[in-house]
Amino acid sequence: MSISVKCPVCGEETDHEILRDSEPATVQCSECSHIHRSIIKFPKVLAIRAVVSNEGESSQGTIELTDDEVVEIGNTFVADVGDDIFGVEVTGIEVGPARRRRADTREITCLWTRVIDSVIVRASLHKGAVTYPLYEQVDGETVYTIGEITSVGGRQFRVTRIKLRDGALVRKPGSYAEARFIKRIYGERS
Repeated sequence: MSISVKCPVCGEETDHEILRDSEPATVQCSECSHIHRSIIKFPKVLAIRAVVSNEGESSQGTIELTDDEVVEIGNTFVADVGDDIFGVEVTGIEVGPARRRRADTREITCLWTRVIDSVIVRASLHKGAVTYPLYEQVDGETVYTIGEITSVGGRQFRVTRIKLRDGALVRKPGSYAEARFIKRIYGERS
């Protein structure tokens, strides 16, 4: 097992191999091979309560984090929900009765998240005066590009605009976004 600690010879934090796990531990620098003693502080793993939203359904789960981390809205983690695991994005952080945009893991009482592994893409296809609403479940990392021909819900169209979850509207040809960040795709029949 190796860890990263400051080497007294190198003067920098480098990888060290643990030779003897005691208090203090005996470690050897992987850069200069110097053997010295060092107090190793391993972070404690915390199981943080999480509410995991998946397209209208919410479940209780947990996310394992170390006690030395800082969590921000938009961070991605793996959440355990019963026997299932999901890639999730943090949408809200509860610290007691308050909500914050950022917090230390030791303060967090609950993380509000949404599943980003597999998302439902919503599209509006304009064909003359008629608009067709389209839906399709895709991988969260599927990329949609302005100006490209794509298919959603079995219909092909050219992407003209992308509305993002943060409120931004993407219109520039060649600009793109991943499905997990998209609120709606707008397109015209090509």
